[in-house]
Amino acid sequence: MTLIEARNLFRNSLNDLYLQAEIDALFKSCIAHYFQWESTKVGLAPQQQLKPDEEAIISATLEKLQTATPLQYILGETIFCGLKLKVAPAVLIPRPETEELVEWILEEQNQDRKTVVDLCTGSGCIALALAKQRPSWQLTAVDVSAEALEIAKENSNANSLKVNWKEADVLMPALTLDKCDCIVSNPPYVLPSEIKKMHANVLKHEPALALFVPEENPLLFYDAILQLGRKTLNPNGAIYFEINPLCSDQLINLGNQLGYAYAEIKKDIFGKARFIKFRFIA
Repeated sequence: MTLIEARNLFRNSLNDLYLQAEIDALFKSCIAHYFQWESTKVGLAPQQQLKPDEEAIISATLEKLQTATPLQYILGETIFCGLKLKVAPAVLIPRPETEELVEWILEEQNQDRKTVVDLCTGSGCIALALAKQRPSWQLTAVDVSAEALEIAKENSNANSLKVNWKEADVLMPALTLDKCDCIVSNPPYVLPSEIKKMHANVLKHEPALALFVPEENPLLFYDAILQLGRKTLNPNGAIYFEINPLCSDQLINLGNQLGYAYAEIKKDIFGKARFIKFRFIA
């Protein structure tokens, strides 16, 4: 099998699951990961004959992709804010939009020593990205899943970044944290009614625990975190959330009811109201 034949095999086998541009991106990611080949190699050496072991790797990967398994889970890693992170079905695959949340925090929060808490941390991507760029900050990251925290700790060690990891449920009213200057969270926010719009690779393979909230209580996690923030944030502290655009107005009203000074909405690269910041004035 030649390189171009392998690429075409990907296209023919995955066209029911992905757009052609997505398929080509998957193929290029595979050859970069397994063989350290540049993405341009498909165009520069299309007739290169694959070795038997290379062909076997391509075929095995394609077989998993046909079950809608995300490529990041197959490879066991992804890149987030320049960090190579381990991912597995116990954690969500970090999204490009969440990198925008990190960038917003870094733009607004200076290099001064701060105490920052990341709630519902999952793979640890947000906490670790902040720790990389702000080594003077004291980072604590919380998740209810022991399995997710093990992956987060592995990511911390692999990137030589210090974060204090804590296993706890943010929905428990008894949860207490040390005082902090900033809280950040990308909590579960997908409504069951949105399932019909979701890609099979998310529904079949990513953890429902980290995705869904009850239809009748879409602000479940935001309410708990805002309540926690009232007890935890230092004066003039801030909470940054990734949010469901469908619930932005409800969330602003909730923040107002709980005494937060103001809310600022920020759109993502797709023009959707994806992030919100609340300021706490004690």
